Amino acid sequence: MTTEPTEPEPERRSGRWLVVAACAVLVAGAVALVLWVTAPDPPVHLVYDVTGTAERVTVTYSTAGGTHREELAELPWHQELTVPEKPEPGVLTVTIGPQGGDVACQVLVDGEERRSATATGARTSALCDGF
Repeated sequence: MTTEPTEPEPERRSGRWLVVAACAVLVAGAVALVLWVTAPDPPVHLVYDVTGTAERVTVTYSTAGGTHREELAELPWHQELTVPEKPEPGVLTVTIGPQGGDVACQVLVDGEERRSATATGARTSALCDGF
């Protein structure tokens, strides 16, 4: 006596495809999430501006590579940087020399003003930080 193989019931076949499709959707979602989370952030464009009447100032500013200091005999001063990530903590400090005067500092991050400050008088500082 020979028995012929029987085909699975139609309901079982459709159930298998539903499980396969659900697994494919889950795997695709997991891959998309991993790619989104591990994608590098775009570079950050920083603009530091200092204006004023002070004749001597010290400018201290941060970049992704550390903190930098410049002694200036005249203003305005302008620095543009493209860095791989936002400096943490971001800082721009302008200290007026003993002759006095006034200064203003401004920080733009990706074209948006994040901080501004002013100072007047000898040995005072304008502090633009936390951007």
